[in-house]
Amino acid sequence: MTDIVSVASNAVSSYQRALGTISNNIANVATDGYSRQEVVLEANPAAKVGNTYLGTGVTVDRIKRQYDTFVESNLRSSNSDLLSQEPMVNYANRVIDVMGGPSMGLSSALDQFFGSARNLSADPASSVLRGSFVRDAENLATRFGQLSSQLDLVQNETDQLVESDVKEMNTTISQLAEINVQMTKQKSAIDQPPDLLDQRDKLLKDLSSFARINTFFQENGSVTVSLGPSITRDVVVDGTKSFRVGASFAAASPEKVALVIDPYGKASPLTSLSSGKLSGLMSFREQVLGSSRSALNVLANTVVKEINQAHEGGIDAYGKKGVALFKIDSNSTAAAGTIEVAIADPMLVATAAQFRVIESPNNTSGADASILFEAPISTGPKALSNVLVNNSNPAAGVKFQVGDLRKVAPIATIQSGTSDIGIFLNSPGDFQQLQVLTRDGRQLIGSQILGEDLSQLYTPTNGFEVGSTYSTQYLNKSGDQGYKDMSVFYGAKADVRLVQQWDMTEKNPDKHTVLNSKKAPAILEGQSIGNISRIVEGKLKLNGVALSNVQAIGDSTLQASDLKKWLDENIANNQPALNGFKVSATNEIRIPFKQINFNDDSKSKYLSINGNVVSDVGSNWASLDDLVQAINLVGASEPTNIFASQSQNGDIVLTNTAGHEGEDINIDSGAIPNAFGISAGSYKGSISIERSLDANVDTPIELGFGSGRPSDLTSLGFTTGAYIKGNTKEDLLVFLTGSGTAKISATYASSPADAKEILRTQPLEVKFFSKKVGGVDQSYYTISDLTTKTELAQRDFDPTQPELSINYQGLKISFSSPPKAGDVYTVDGNRDGVGNNENMLAIANLESKGVMGGGKTMGAYYIDQVNDMGNIARQASISQSALKVVYDQAVTARDEVSGVSLDQEAADLIRFQQAYQAAAKILQVASQLFDSVLAVR
Repeated sequence: MTDIVSVASNAVSSYQRALGTISNNIANVATDGYSRQEVVLEANPAAKVGNTYLGTGVTVDRIKRQYDTFVESNLRSSNSDLLSQEPMVNYANRVIDVMGGPSMGLSSALDQFFGSARNLSADPASSVLRGSFVRDAENLATRFGQLSSQLDLVQNETDQLVESDVKEMNTTISQLAEINVQMTKQKSAIDQPPDLLDQRDKLLKDLSSFARINTFFQENGSVTVSLGPSITRDVVVDGTKSFRVGASFAAASPEKVALVIDPYGKASPLTSLSSGKLSGLMSFREQVLGSSRSALNVLANTVVKEINQAHEGGIDAYGKKGVALFKIDSNSTAAAGTIEVAIADPMLVATAAQFRVIESPNNTSGADASILFEAPISTGPKALSNVLVNNSNPAAGVKFQVGDLRKVAPIATIQSGTSDIGIFLNSPGDFQQLQVLTRDGRQLIGSQILGEDLSQLYTPTNGFEVGSTYSTQYLNKSGDQGYKDMSVFYGAKADVRLVQQWDMTEKNPDKHTVLNSKKAPAILEGQSIGNISRIVEGKLKLNGVALSNVQAIGDSTLQASDLKKWLDENIANNQPALNGFKVSATNEIRIPFKQINFNDDSKSKYLSINGNVVSDVGSNWASLDDLVQAINLVGASEPTNIFASQSQNGDIVLTNTAGHEGEDINIDSGAIPNAFGISAGSYKGSISIERSLDANVDTPIELGFGSGRPSDLTSLGFTTGAYIKGNTKEDLLVFLTGSGTAKISATYASSPADAKEILRTQPLEVKFFSKKVGGVDQSYYTISDLTTKTELAQRDFDPTQPELSINYQGLKISFSSPPKAGDVYTVDGNRDGVGNNENMLAIANLESKGVMGGGKTMGAYYIDQVNDMGNIARQASISQSALKVVYDQAVTARDEVSGVSLDQEAADLIRFQQAYQAAAKILQVASQLFDSVLAVR
């Protein structure tokens, strides 16, 4: 009977636990993350009674948790993927509603602005329409600001959401580490409480809501969690340790979020976050919010740039140049929100064009003309300041080489407005020349270019206008005869000098007052002359006076003293034209102290000057002063015509004696190195020209060319320069022609000016004419400067061309029909800013101009951006629907394994209840049997 009681009592206890487990399952049927539990029953060991083994009943082995690792992992992954689409769908649709809505979108504001521009162009004198245009411009600026503000709101909201998600992630991460701590009490996961394991898996699923996670489970059930591509990278839970995630927002790109693991420890960037709400939020911020903001800023900057550029290209009602219509902080990360209208006075609206064309009343063709300015695309050499530094010294020059086949080298472009220019040709080849021309082929400085040199030079690649013609009409001419009355010169030139003056009455030198500069005579100083024996008459000119012939005696070469005498004769013979000119000649050799051999017996002491031996090999000097005295002693007894002296730094200086200024100094050493340590040979002198001041006129010195070349000036010790005095009035092209190598240096003042503004100050006349070519009338036209009567260009005109227009320095003049010979059109800077509408038409035409990337208009660019955002939102919605199916399947799969089924629990409840009742009945029977035994006496 004791066996019966034991078996029954074990059964009652076991089935009671089973019923308790089923009750727990039923109670947690709606608990998120709960895994169904099941009692595992196991038979007790059999007992041997005699030769028979009898069962001893049942016992509860453990409470088993229904769990599948793969199913749980799949559920976490599908959960991450599904939730990654949620921010994109929700917030992208908000952005689309803001940017695409009729009341908030930009399309209607752009349409209204350009419509107002068209209305104003129909009546540019109307103050009412001018006011409407300004108000619609303000509306456009306000609409940009509203859109930017709405994007700011979305950004601020997502900023807070990112911070909230990161905070929740950190809480979940720390809770997982705490669960790992609790799991250290058991060695095996089987021994862990099922509820603790459920709590672990629930936290893992919660974490997967923010980002895809990688997991690794230890034997005791504790988990290692990584947010990176592998379990070893970007670990946030490692055993009992947890690592926080930090988020920071970049000031330069606020839509971008930088995530960092362990921001307060050994921080490392989290760069491979994928899936999950946080990842989806970051994708939205970069792909939609950042893209929308960037596109809006690009559009805002372009709208401001294009409209301002057009508006500044016009004339307002006061006859002044238009100012910017809008202002914007283009450096701001929310530039669109900074747009403001820059004018309040409607009369400042620049409706008129800066140029106008007027048809002569005597024109016979009846062709109407219109004009448009577009900044030309410059070709040819680089700007002067980008090629040559502002320094005339040859050492600062740039070397240019011209070959035997390619005989033209581009040097630089002198940009319009640059002033007081000098381009210097240092050590040129025999036939090399500097050439300065306009883009329309008018040569201003240099020598006439012929044949192959001209064909190589005269190309659009070198900066010349298509259809332009070459002309030497203004070559090397200044003033009334020059191009636009410009002052130019080609040769060697010296201007009147200005000497700075100071008020020296102040005792404190730091307080000396600067006075007006004082004029000083011009001095043209030359370097050592070359080995020349003759100068042909008319080769050179001094201030326009042709110089005579000069010839050396016999086989000798001319000395500086000969050239002085020659120039003196020319000055004397050409009075009063050359009145006030004075020529001097000098020759000086400076021998550095360090290279003189005066006390070293191993060095040669031989020295001969002008054929007279000053020192022989056996000579010995105690000092440099002894050597100087030896030179002068020889000069006193022999006709060396040389005087030696010693400078303060110890150098020996040789000069000519009085009456022999500028004569050659011959140093001879034969085959033996001389005491000076310099090369043997004839050292040439130099000449300089001075011109006295005239208080009433400018008195420069100009040594130019007749039939000569720059190499002839070089032989006289002078550097050839192309000089332009005052401001240039258009771009000029500088070239080097002739084979050889030369160094080019330059000086210049001021910065280039606005070519368009300069062009506005120069009224032009376009005149059509015809002449017979091969017996056929050919149409031509000239462009002339009305102020100076200068012919700027002459080109042929094709009346059969599809577009009847001509171009000049960015001006495009279009004709309604072909002009006829004798037709005249005048172009000037428009001063009438009230009735003219050409500039407002240009602003209105911006609506259909492809100013955005890919040649899109402003409106099309904006609509395409909204459509792109819509496509992203639709794609996210489609992905969300597809991933919802995957997620639901994963949930179903988990429910099949771990979910609580009330039907199954009810069946188990009945089954274990009956078993419990049966076991209880056994106990009752055993009790009755025991009572019966006790009743036996």
